[in-house]
Amino acid sequence: MSVRTPEVFVYERCLNEAERILASDKDVIVPIKKIWEAAEKQGRAQGFEIPALPDFTALLEGDTRFEFLVSLDENGEPLEDLPRDGTEQEDELESLGFYSGERVKLRSVELTPEVIGGLIRQKVDMTMNALARAWERRPEGDSESEDQLLDILAKTQKLQREVKSTFSDDRMKELGQLLKKKELRNGSPKRASRASTKKSPAAKKKAAAPKKKPQPAKKKPNVKKPSSISQSKRSRRS
Repeated sequence: MSVRTPEVFVYERCLNEAERILASDKDVIVPIKKIWEAAEKQGRAQGFEIPALPDFTALLEGDTRFEFLVSLDENGEPLEDLPRDGTEQEDELESLGFYSGERVKLRSVELTPEVIGGLIRQKVDMTMNALARAWERRPEGDSESEDQLLDILAKTQKLQREVKSTFSDDRMKELGQLLKKKELRNGSPKRASRASTKKSPAAKKKAAAPKKKPQPAKKKPNVKKPSSISQSKRSRRS
C-alpha cells in the first residue's frame, strides 16, 4: 500500500487548485502565469505552499487534466514571446490581462465554435478597454500622440463591431450545428453501406415467413362396407 508523502500531498493540492481556477475562468485558454498567481494567492490564504513558476508549469505538463496550447505565427511556426524584464510596464500589461508565456486549458473542455467566438470577442473587448485606459492617461499637450491614439481607437472600435457581428453567439451556434451535421455526413457512408445490405421490409416479411412443414399423408378413412355386399361375397364363395 502506497503512502502519500507531504510533498505529494502538496503537489496534488496545487494541481486541484489549478484545475479549479481553470474551470472558473471565462477565458478557457489561460496563461500559465495567471493560473500560478491565482494559485499562489490561494495558497497563502489557505496555508499551503505553491512551487515556483517553472516547477508549477512542469506539474501541469505532467498531468493529463491539462492541455498546453502553442501559439503559431503566420508561417505556422511556434510564436516566441517578446522578452520582458519584469518592469512596471509589464505589471501594467498583466493587470490588463496581457500575459506572456505558455497557455493552458482543461482537456475536458472542447473548443467549439461558440467557445472560440467568445474568446475572440473577449480579446477584442480587452484590447479596447486597454486603449481606453491609455487614452485617459495620455500626456497633455502632445497632439501628435493624441491623433495616433485616436486613430488606433477608431480602428479598434470598428474591429470590435465587426467581430461582434461575425462571431456572434447565434452565428457560432449555427456554425457548430453545421460542423456536427458534416461530421454525421462523413460518418454516414459506413452507415449507408450497412443500410444497403439490409433487406426491405417486404423482403424481410418474405424471408421471415416460416416454411410450411410437410403434412403427413392423410389416412384413408375406415369405412365399413354395407352388410349386404359382404353377404353376397360369402354366398359366392360358398
